[in-house]
Amino acid sequence: MYLPEWAQKYKEPRTEIKVIKNNYYKYEVAHIYNKDKGRTEKKTIRLLGKITEHEGFIPSQKDTMRNKIEELPQVDIKTFGIYNLFSDLIQNEITSLISAFGKEATDVLLSFSMMRWAYQSPIKRIPNYHAHDFCSEHWSTKSMTDKIVSSNLKYFGENREKVVAWMQTLLGDVDESVQNFVLMDSTHSLSSSENLSINAKGYNSNFDFEKQIRLMYLFSAQMRQPVYYRLINGNITDVKSMALCIKEMNVKNKTVFIADKGFFSAKNVEMMDMEDLSYIIPLHRNNALIDFGPFEKADFKKSLQYFFFQKRIIWYHSYQKGNYHLTTFLDEALRLEEERDYLSRIETHPESYTKEVFDEKLHSFGTITIIHKIDPQKTITEKKTKNKQKTEKPKSFEQEIYEAYKQRNDIEVMFDSYKNYLNADATHMQNRYVLEGWLFANFIAMIAYYKLYVRLKQANLLAKHSPKDIIEMSKAIYKIKIKEKWHKAEMTKKTIDIFKKISIDYLT
Repeated sequence: MYLPEWAQKYKEPRTEIKVIKNNYYKYEVAHIYNKDKGRTEKKTIRLLGKITEHEGFIPSQKDTMRNKIEELPQVDIKTFGIYNLFSDLIQNEITSLISAFGKEATDVLLSFSMMRWAYQSPIKRIPNYHAHDFCSEHWSTKSMTDKIVSSNLKYFGENREKVVAWMQTLLGDVDESVQNFVLMDSTHSLSSSENLSINAKGYNSNFDFEKQIRLMYLFSAQMRQPVYYRLINGNITDVKSMALCIKEMNVKNKTVFIADKGFFSAKNVEMMDMEDLSYIIPLHRNNALIDFGPFEKADFKKSLQYFFFQKRIIWYHSYQKGNYHLTTFLDEALRLEEERDYLSRIETHPESYTKEVFDEKLHSFGTITIIHKIDPQKTITEKKTKNKQKTEKPKSFEQEIYEAYKQRNDIEVMFDSYKNYLNADATHMQNRYVLEGWLFANFIAMIAYYKLYVRLKQANLLAKHSPKDIIEMSKAIYKIKIKEKWHKAEMTKKTIDIFKKISIDYLT
């Protein structure tokens, strides 16, 4: 339809200008897929207003009233601590999200993600939390509804390629001579939805065979945070999904997959070799591939190498069995602990523990054996910092492998927090694309959670405070509006001191 030049400037995305009896009217429209007809159809949502050549756009009275209803309610006391902590933890990610997706879409995403992080909130409760939190002064300053949130999540869910492009920026520019140790694992979420084709009956570690979806994660050992996720069918195994995840993230030649003890099998390793993937896979101690021979010798310390890990001496020897490259490590402090534990069980549970079995296991106590396929010229577990002296002894290839594997515990913490704290182990989403967006919001919340975990660890506060404790403390920090100006409410010195230790200074 022809529009005069003065009317064309009022045509915007998701709107349409109609001519009715020589008058120009602007409508909001949406394109909705019609299952029966098998095609997308345009649907008129509502009248926005009238357009004239001399007066320009004249909003309709109904639309004006609707906009007033959607304005934020007047709230003069708002929670400030949650927004301040969350935005500080992921300030770099916020900047890159706005650059990738625009401010309007990012604002809604951040608001929802923060409410998931702080309150484990479902979509329907977001409007109330948003109106009473200080984030509403910066993110989505208009009222937020559950429809706005769902529509926003659907937008992100439908733009997976852009989401992946953003996740790729989390790893930064990795030098080709450096391999990033990446831990990969999956977790399941039960889903009873009848409208999702991706949920299916499948196996999980809880022996639960109900309909479920699986979430595959990549976790950077260097950065100590998740850097990628993907939703896969509930009945697909990890190995089948692994290659595609690495391909989508475009990190095939820059990553080393670090598995858990239950992962090893000849078939799994064969599939990884076919995909030319680098890996670190621990073995159960009863695996026939393991050679404990060197540690059975009384003078093994004369012939074996060692390194220090967390002030403990680790002895090791590397060897090859068939096509497998293996290294067996011995932690003598752990060996003494395991020997003591087993002997004490002989005293308390003689029906299950015997001296004969102790003698058989003696050479394996304190050990861990790892099968690995890595380019030794590219391994690195920690980037050198300016504080490290140039004369520091370089790490051996085996030490790199050992330290990388030990960081696998971090991903286990992540999954525990994802399920237990975010309450994300079950979902009732009915739309695949809304679910994808919901997972993206949870992914951002998990990044913030883990960054907080790292700050607490660096400040030596984890023994006293968990990330959840700090988040709960944040909920008690408010701002009050006095004569149109916001002021921080009073805080105890103890609270101020704790936050200062994790680089959140409330005295400035």
